[in-house]
Amino acid sequence: MHSRQIVLMSLLSLSLSASYLQAADDDEAFFEQRIRPILVEHCYDCHSGVNSEGGLLLDTRQGWHKGGDNGAAILPGKPDESLLIKAVRYDADAGLAMPPEDAGGKLSGQQIAALEEWIRRGAPDPRIAVAKLGGMSEADAQTWWAFQPLPKADLHPTPGKVDAYLNRQLAEHSLSTAPTADKRTLIRRATYDLTGLPPTPEEVAAFLADDSPDAYAQVIDRLLDSPQYGVRWGRHWLDVVRYADTAGENTDRPLPHAWRYRNWVIDALNQDKPFDEFVRLQLAGDLLTAEQPPAQANEGIIATGYLAIARRFGHDIDQQNYLTHEDVIDNLGKNFLGLTTGCARCHDHKYDPITAADYYALYGIFESTQFAFPGCEPKGQPRDLISLASLAEIEALLRPWNDKVAQAAAQKKQLEQTAASLREFRDNNTRQLVPKTLIAEGSSVPFAEVKATVRKGEVLQLTVWPNESHGADSTRVEWKIQEVGGEARSWDVEDLIAVISQGNPLTDKHGATWCFLETTDLPVSLSQRYDSLQDNAALKAWKRADDALSIFVNTSDQPVDVWTTLPGQAFFVHPEHNRPVTVAWVSPLDGDVTLAGAVADAHPSGSDGISFDLTHIAAPQYGQGLIELGKAALMPAVDPGPQPKIPVAYAVTEGQPADARLQKRGDPEQLGDAVERRWLTVFGGQPLANRQASGRAELADWISAHPLTARVIVNRVWQWHFGQGLAATPNNFGSRGQPPSHPELLDWLAAEFAASGYQLKPLHRLIMQTAAYQRSSEPPVGALDADPDNRWLGRFELRRLSAEELRDSLLQVSGQLDLEPAQQHPFPDESTWTFTQHTPFSALYETNKRSVYLMVQRQRRHPFLALFDGADPNASTPVRATSTVPTQSLYFLNDPFFHAQATATADRLAVEADPDKRLRQTYQRLFQREPTERETAAAALFLAEYPAEPTEQWRAYVRVLLAGNEFIHVD
Repeated sequence: MHSRQIVLMSLLSLSLSASYLQAADDDEAFFEQRIRPILVEHCYDCHSGVNSEGGLLLDTRQGWHKGGDNGAAILPGKPDESLLIKAVRYDADAGLAMPPEDAGGKLSGQQIAALEEWIRRGAPDPRIAVAKLGGMSEADAQTWWAFQPLPKADLHPTPGKVDAYLNRQLAEHSLSTAPTADKRTLIRRATYDLTGLPPTPEEVAAFLADDSPDAYAQVIDRLLDSPQYGVRWGRHWLDVVRYADTAGENTDRPLPHAWRYRNWVIDALNQDKPFDEFVRLQLAGDLLTAEQPPAQANEGIIATGYLAIARRFGHDIDQQNYLTHEDVIDNLGKNFLGLTTGCARCHDHKYDPITAADYYALYGIFESTQFAFPGCEPKGQPRDLISLASLAEIEALLRPWNDKVAQAAAQKKQLEQTAASLREFRDNNTRQLVPKTLIAEGSSVPFAEVKATVRKGEVLQLTVWPNESHGADSTRVEWKIQEVGGEARSWDVEDLIAVISQGNPLTDKHGATWCFLETTDLPVSLSQRYDSLQDNAALKAWKRADDALSIFVNTSDQPVDVWTTLPGQAFFVHPEHNRPVTVAWVSPLDGDVTLAGAVADAHPSGSDGISFDLTHIAAPQYGQGLIELGKAALMPAVDPGPQPKIPVAYAVTEGQPADARLQKRGDPEQLGDAVERRWLTVFGGQPLANRQASGRAELADWISAHPLTARVIVNRVWQWHFGQGLAATPNNFGSRGQPPSHPELLDWLAAEFAASGYQLKPLHRLIMQTAAYQRSSEPPVGALDADPDNRWLGRFELRRLSAEELRDSLLQVSGQLDLEPAQQHPFPDESTWTFTQHTPFSALYETNKRSVYLMVQRQRRHPFLALFDGADPNASTPVRATSTVPTQSLYFLNDPFFHAQATATADRLAVEADPDKRLRQTYQRLFQREPTERETAAAALFLAEYPAEPTEQWRAYVRVLLAGNEFIHVD
C-alpha cells in the first residue's frame, strides 16, 4: 500500500473516532443537561436510593435496565414501547400515570419530548452504580466490622487486660475513674446481677468478714452455682426471644406446654451449656438429638420451642403463616446475628447486605418445618404437638385407664341389657288402671277405688309426664295401696317421706319395695341421692343426673318456699322435657288391692300442666328386675377419670421439604420464582447439602459457627452486666446500628468466649472481676458533663430493679418467696376452650414463685410487668426501658400485692421486741447495711407521730422503706 493511502486511511480513522467521541460527548451532555434534571426533580423521590416504588429505581443505569414489578422501564431506541414513556404520557391503555397528580402531575410536553429523544438515542446514561448486595455495597459488606473473623484468642486472658482496653479510652477522653465500691455495695450488685435477688444478711456478713484476696471471686462462684442464676439470666434470654404463654392470634389462645421451653432455657444456663450448642438445639434440636437416649432426645425437641413460640396472627392462622415465618426470621436475625433480616421480606434490605432472595431462602427452611398448632377460632383446639413419650411408654401410661374404660363400658352394657329385658316384660304385660290423664295448671286429679289383683313381684306404677310447655312441673303425689282381706296391710308414699334417703330401691315395713325411675324408654333407676335442695336440708331427693328430673320430699311439717311453695310432709315428682318420672310399687303379696290418691300440679305457672297414668305390669320378673336394676345402679360406678395426659412439647418437627417462592412486595398472593434454600449471600450463600431435609440442621451450624453470633452474645452479656452494650444496639450490628465504643475489646472478648468453649460462666467471671465492674456509681468530678451516658465506663451505673427483681425482692424480704421451679399454668382444659375474637382468653394467675414463672400473655400484658417496663412478648426486647410514671407511685400506695408483702415483712421483723435491734435487722434485710443515726432518729419520729396503733405504725413504716429509692435501685 502506498504511503499516501496509509496517511489518508489514518486521517479517516481519526476523523471517525473523533466523530464517535463527539457523539458520546453530545449524548452525555444531553443526558446531564436535559434528562438528569427531570429525573432528579420529578422521579427520585419515589425511585432512588432506598425508595423503590413498584420495585423501580431510576437513579442508576442498572436500575432502569432491571426495571420494576412491571418489567423493564426503558427499551433503548424504542421510546414508544418503553413503559417510562407510556407512564409520562399518561397512557390510559397502559394504566400508567407518572408523576402522579399529588407529586406534581404530568410533565410538560417539552420534558416528555426530551425523554423520548433520550431513549431514541439509546438511553445513554453515565450513572454506573456501585455493585450492591441489598442496601450495602459489596465492598463495604466484605469489610463490615461485625462480619470479620475473630482475632486469635489470648492465651492468658485476665480481667486486667479487659481494663487495659477500657483505660486506654478513658485516657484518650481525659476521664478519671470512680473509686472501688465498698464491699456491701459490691455483694448487693453481684447478687442482684447474677440471681435477681438481694443477698441475705448472713451472706453480707460473711463477705464483710472475709479478708482473703479471693473473697469476691468466691462470691461470684457461689452465685454462678446457684439455681437462681439460671432464673435471672434465663429471663434475659426470654426477653430477646419474645417468650409468651399465649399464641397472639385474635383469641390469644393459651400455650399450655410452652413452659417446657422456658424451663429448658433456665436449666441450660444453670448447666452452662456451651452457647453454640444452645443455639443449635433451639433451631434443630429435634434433628440433632434424634438418635440419642430419650432424655437427650426430648431435650432437643423441647429446645425447638424457641421456633414454636413465634407469634400467630389473624383469625385463621393457617392463612397467616407467612407472618409467623416472618416473625421467626426477624427474631432469628436479631437474636443470634444482630441483623434485621425481617426487613428484607418485601424488598432487598435498604441498608444492610441482605436481599429479598436471602429472606426467602430462609423462609423455605421454615416453610419446610411443621410448627405445633395452638388452635384458633375457626379450627378448634391444638394439634401437631410433639410427643415426649415412646409408643411403649404411651401404651403403659394408658393401659390402666383403658382397662377402667372397658370395665365402665361393661358395667353400662350390663345395666342396659337388664333394662332392655325389663322393657320387654313391661311392654308385653301392661294393663292400664288409670288412663293417661291431663292435669291442668294448679289443679288436682283424684283417683279412688281402683282395683287390681297382683302376684308377688308384679308392679303397680304411677308415671307423670310433662306436657308441651315443660319446666314448672313440680307434681305432688298422694298414693295409698290397701290390701283387701288377708292381713289388711296398707302402703302409702307419705310413709316414705321420713325414710326416703335410705335407698332406691326402698323396702318398707310391710315388705313392699318402692323404686323411683325414669321411664322415657328403658327403665333407669334414679341413683343419685341429694340430702338437700337449694341448700335446704328439709328437702331430700333422688335424681338420675344434676337436672330437674327427680322424686323429692319435704320432710318438714312446715311449707318450704323455694322455686315454689312446697307443703309440709309431702311427696313430689318432677319430670323433664319428654322424660317421664315413675314411682313403682313391687308387690309382696298374692291377692287383691285397691288404689286411691291424687296427683296435683304443685307449681302453677300459667302453662299447660302435666299428665299421669297408673298401670299394672303383671310379670313377677319385672318387679324383681327393677330391684336388681336399682341395686346395680347404686353400686359404685367404675370411673376411669380423665384420660392420662401424654407428655408433649410445643415444638417443631420436619415438614415437607421444598423451596419457597419469592413473594413480590411481601404479598403471598403475588408469587415470583422459587428461591433455593441456602445461607445468606454475604456469608457465602452455601446451598443445602441435604435437600431432602428442611435445612434447619445446616442453618443451625451456619449460625452457631459464625463470628457474628459470638460478638452478639458477648455484647449482650456485657450489656446485662453494665446496662449498655459495647455496641449500644444489641439487636442491630448492621449499618443502622451503633458501632462499638470499644471495638478491639469486643473482638477480644468474643475470641476468648469462642476459645473457652462458648461457655457463659467464665465470661461472667472475667467481666465481674474487672476494676470497671467494681467501681462505685458515684461519678468523679466533671464526669457527668464529659461523659453523661457513661459510654467510657469511668463509673458504674446506678439502675432501677427490673419488674421481676422488684416483685421477687418483695417476696424474698417478706419470707413468702417460693424458689422451687414452676411448671405449667392452671389454664382451663383444652377441651373446654370456646375463645373467640370477641371473648379472647385472658387470665392472671397469682403465685409466690419467681417472676420468670408468671404467665405471660401477648394481647393483655400482665399489669405489674407492663407497669414496671417488663419485656414485650410480641417482639424481641434487647434493652429494657426504664420509665418513671405516676402510676408506679400509685402502685406503692394502693396495690394489694405490695401491701400484703409489706405487711408480711413488717410482721416477720416485729418478732424482735427491742426497737433498736428491730430497726437494725430491718435495714440489714432490706438494704444490707446498718441504719445511720439520722435514719434511726427519723424512724423514731415516724413511729411516734403516725396516727395508728403500734402494729399498724410499724407496718406503715416498713411500707415507706419498701417504696423508697434505695430498695428499688441497685448501685
